[in-house]
Amino acid sequence: MALSRYLACLAALPLLVCPLIATTQAQTTDAQKTLIVAVPSDPANLEPGANKAEPIGSEIILNVFDTLVAWSAPDFSKLEGRLAKSWTVSPDGKEFNFQLREGVKFHDGTPFDAEAVKFSLERTKAINSYVQATFGLIRTVSIPSPTELKISLSEPYPAFLSILAQPQAAIVSPAAVKKFGDKFAVNPVGTGPFAFTSYRADTNVVLDANPNYFRGAPKLARVIYRVIPEASTRRLELENGGVDVIQQQGQLSAIPVEEMAAFKSNPRISIVEAPSQIIRQLEFNNNDPKSPVADIRVRKAIAHAIDYDGLLQGVFGGVAERVYGPLTTNSWAFDPKLRDAAPKYDPQLAKKLLAEAGIASGKLNFKLYSFQGPLWGAVATFIQANLADVGVNATIEQTEFPAYRALQTAGKFDIALDGRQPWYNDPDAHITIGYLSGLADTAMTFRMPKDDALDALILKGQQTVDPDERKKLYSDIQEKIVARVPAAYLFSPKLIVFMRANVKGLVINSAPPLNEYWSVYKN
Repeated sequence: MALSRYLACLAALPLLVCPLIATTQAQTTDAQKTLIVAVPSDPANLEPGANKAEPIGSEIILNVFDTLVAWSAPDFSKLEGRLAKSWTVSPDGKEFNFQLREGVKFHDGTPFDAEAVKFSLERTKAINSYVQATFGLIRTVSIPSPTELKISLSEPYPAFLSILAQPQAAIVSPAAVKKFGDKFAVNPVGTGPFAFTSYRADTNVVLDANPNYFRGAPKLARVIYRVIPEASTRRLELENGGVDVIQQQGQLSAIPVEEMAAFKSNPRISIVEAPSQIIRQLEFNNNDPKSPVADIRVRKAIAHAIDYDGLLQGVFGGVAERVYGPLTTNSWAFDPKLRDAAPKYDPQLAKKLLAEAGIASGKLNFKLYSFQGPLWGAVATFIQANLADVGVNATIEQTEFPAYRALQTAGKFDIALDGRQPWYNDPDAHITIGYLSGLADTAMTFRMPKDDALDALILKGQQTVDPDERKKLYSDIQEKIVARVPAAYLFSPKLIVFMRANVKGLVINSAPPLNEYWSVYKN
């Protein structure tokens, strides 16, 4: 379902109700069993098949739906079965055989079975171009029996199980899809611990507990996502008990560092934080020969103009880490040599490179696109000042998320602050989707120009089964990407969740950085 059409549905349906769960759980308003989560905006989509990794909608999806496998708490380093009881992988890495759970039902009463999995995965592959690089590898999905599923890939893909833990791989009710058609996105039906109950545009999304959840009923009776655009209002609501959870997580409308510090001395607030694999960068339009940044000397000049350490200390105060290339330093495939190879703050070198490119001081003008929110505004202002120091003029344009993604996909920018948020713990999550030139002109890529040699190397890294050989390949790939300067890599924000002190049982997953509330309770 197209986003514009989806939003039109939301506007036309200010209050939507899932009948089955609503009738069985309409009386779940006990404050002690209701968790209120503050979010900066409406979800972009609640449809797994069309999901494009938008954080709010993705988190709701993972609480309403189940996937075949999921990352195991508390360290999230291994996958565990969810709708799959067990699985085997062929030695060549191309065949995956699953044994599915029995007795599970969707929220609409439809029994879960292998047909539902086949329907869901094939549907996502067909309608979601965003996952072409991963779901596109699925050659066949066959069903030996109602509790058995076999997936065959066209190429070996070691990260495929991780792909099946993503929101896009969530298993939907085929009966509900048939019933609601294009309106399934506003009537989502899964097997998850919470069932969708209602949505009010610009107000909230309400989920109620699924008492028949196969892992056991959630401790909470209701989860409400309250839309509160202003970061300062979210902070006040948390302090006053109007909401229970604020998610920082380096998101689009984060709370400023100085306000975050105030929480540390508040005994009514608890803080959970963890390193992330999120990357924020100043991205160049790498696929527009008419842009000034088509000249690598200009890209290098901008990369050397940025005071990375000053940014980390001045804007983030210790809640972010430096990024040196296309992978974070906590990735198993990160090559430490990148610490030396990455551009360093050197304004004089930046001026020299601009002069070599034939650009006089004060003659280069950019629109610096950024997401909205005070933290993004602070980063944009810092970069703007750095560029001014080397004679580059930048006018900041803060843009809402949907508009920004449309602008990026259309290639109507020269430089823009952007981020990559991996959805599985594998370098493939950053490298293939971000840098494969065959995916240029789609959202979330670096719009890389055609490069057969680099593409071949990226695909080899994606498909190589041996872990040691893969790591060597990704070292080579990182070196080649950094040499092309497709972005100025800035920082990796820590994942931070602020909660009322009586909220217990929440653990943070770094990839994807989405909270599941099945284990959460209030005392």
